[in-house]
Amino acid sequence: MKDFLNKYLVKTGLYHLKKEIKKIRRSSASVSLKAARYVGILVNVENQKQLQEVQKVAAELQTAQKKVRLLAFTSNKSLQANANTNFQLISTKDVNWDLTPKREKIMNFVNNEFDILINLCTEFCFPLLYVAALSKSLFKVAAYDKKSSAFYDFMLATEQQSISGFSAELKYYLDKIK
Repeated sequence: MKDFLNKYLVKTGLYHLKKEIKKIRRSSASVSLKAARYVGILVNVENQKQLQEVQKVAAELQTAQKKVRLLAFTSNKSLQANANTNFQLISTKDVNWDLTPKREKIMNFVNNEFDILINLCTEFCFPLLYVAALSKSLFKVAAYDKKSSAFYDFMLATEQQSISGFSAELKYYLDKIK
């Protein structure tokens, strides 16, 4: 029953997302990681290990002189309380009944024109898909998912499940872009 309800909520959320996307105009271009100056990262974190992995990825980008903004989604209440300030953290309480994030929580992130927006989720996470789809970023990248392919410019089929594993694989391919 829970699976049926979740599918219904995602379908309803996708309906609302498609209506929102019709209102948006954005320019897109392939951007290499080397050329990017401003990087947005979306990630689903459920434990302390994942939180540390994404902080390490962000630190590596910052070391390479990139400005980085992070938006994380979690259903883990203890992570909310310990949220680091370089993160914007949204949780299930920041999501409407149809799984769409509340506008006031995401619009600041969505309105940033990142050179690259990286979704580090290797599994389907509708609230972050919603944010990515509405984003005004030049180049949107994510792990391949058939349901999400219309919302990204570059998708990578991967067997990696960890944040650090997927980000390393993605970095390899983003460095190849000229």
